[in-house]
Amino acid sequence: MLGAQPALIPPEYADLYALLESKLQGAERYLSAHWDGTKYPVIFGTELLAANSNQGERVLSEQAWQSILFNLDRIEFLGVRAVKVAVKYPILMPAFPRSAEYLALYKRLSDELRRRNLKFLVQMTPGFKPSPLSALPVEPYYATLTLERYKREKRQMAEIIIKEIRPHYLTVENEPKTAQENTGLPFTVQNFTEIVQYILNGLDRAGVFVGAGAGTWDNLTYIESLAEKTSVDYIDMHIYPINFDFLLDRTLQIAEIARRYGKRLVLGEAWLYKARDAELFGPPVAAAPGLYARDVFSFWEPLDVTFVETIWKLSHFLKIEFASFFWMRYFFGYIEYNERTKDLPPSELFRLANLEAAKNMLQNPPKLTRTGLVFQKLLQQ
Repeated sequence: MLGAQPALIPPEYADLYALLESKLQGAERYLSAHWDGTKYPVIFGTELLAANSNQGERVLSEQAWQSILFNLDRIEFLGVRAVKVAVKYPILMPAFPRSAEYLALYKRLSDELRRRNLKFLVQMTPGFKPSPLSALPVEPYYATLTLERYKREKRQMAEIIIKEIRPHYLTVENEPKTAQENTGLPFTVQNFTEIVQYILNGLDRAGVFVGAGAGTWDNLTYIESLAEKTSVDYIDMHIYPINFDFLLDRTLQIAEIARRYGKRLVLGEAWLYKARDAELFGPPVAAAPGLYARDVFSFWEPLDVTFVETIWKLSHFLKIEFASFFWMRYFFGYIEYNERTKDLPPSELFRLANLEAAKNMLQNPPKLTRTGLVFQKLLQQ
């Protein structure tokens, strides 16, 4: 599935395309040599972006609820039997505006997911500050935040989610660098571990698997400390950049750490990050909308296909229990890279990509991209 016609790749991205293609080829060679094809009962999912609380109050409208139901219909068309839902801190805290309405929404969503027999993972990491990726008014809340208050409130929020929303999996912390960027708190390995310990100490999990983790680009000492010093049920890793040793070496090491300490392994988020090595020394991975905006262009599709295939194989090879792909829209639509689109700001590119995906999702049957068709086929195996 690798490769594309060179003429289709804009010259300004030829070097980046070649870098990512080479990394994916290396992973493919490794998996071909080491995976015997034995399938593991991986629960494959997608991010339910229509319910992502980074949207802020927009997610509380009845129109948003209808969009959530529509997206769930299309997720089931793909053959997916699980979703990941971002219920961001501090939206369920009583002091946060409209917290009761957010809780009512996610309780309603929980009932709907169970009615459809869909497994779901809730992630309660800190909400993003306002940006093209977020409309959540968290800055006033974070302005006076301390580590002690953060620990107490994260414990309180975990209790609310377990009791009221009842997910199958609950990730209480992930991506420490991203959390630090959003909250302004020092998420050192020690602080990060102590936060998770505080949340879990004496927590009534009521049959919910509770975990924490980091991105493969984060220091692996975060993973080691969580696995060794806390009672998490699972380690939740995120895969975005595949530069350096982030795709294969890091995932193999994380899987080995999880096995060593008897922890389950979850892949809470994954998509192919289109960044050169030097571009990874800027803002945290999850806080760089300009880089995420590259994803919208159709010339990346051959690499996205290969990335989906690689993650599918890797999930079976590493015996990952739950694996979720983040950008659901690219299963349904991309936009063309041309003189009109190439210099548009991220917010406009995201809008156009959402419109294209929605147009294809509205068809009967829905129109899938090649990425979506490959994912759908893999789920049937």
